[in-house]
Amino acid sequence: MKRPQRFREHGLSLVELLLGLAITALVLAPLVPMLATASSAARIGSNQLTVEREANFALERIAARIGASTAAAQLTGSSCGGAKSAAYDVIDGALIETSGKDKYVLAESVTCITLTALTSSSERPLIQVSLNLARDSASTATTAVVRLGVAP
Repeated sequence: MKRPQRFREHGLSLVELLLGLAITALVLAPLVPMLATASSAARIGSNQLTVEREANFALERIAARIGASTAAAQLTGSSCGGAKSAAYDVIDGALIETSGKDKYVLAESVTCITLTALTSSSERPLIQVSLNLARDSASTATTAVVRLGVAP
């Protein structure tokens, strides 16, 4: 006489579950360092983008002020050594713009700013602005040449 065949219950045994977890761990183990590297690269890229945005904003603001000014002596100078500018200074890494009694922070992590009057045959001289920023492993250097004063 034949015995009735038992049906296996549905589901996974403990051994099957542990074997599946071990295989999954072996597949995912090489991905963890890759994810850490991608995260580090994203942080560095974000820092670089932030530094470049701050530099561009500060440079545009300085260029606008130079374009509206008529006194080159007040604007020219450097925070990297030499004569200081009366309008711009670097204090604890922050670029400070002085306008009368008001002071504005244009950028953080500034290492150097230089405003130089270039010789020009025109009655309105050119001012060269050089700005260096550095934060963590990100850094940038920007330069612009702006004509002093508004065109007639």
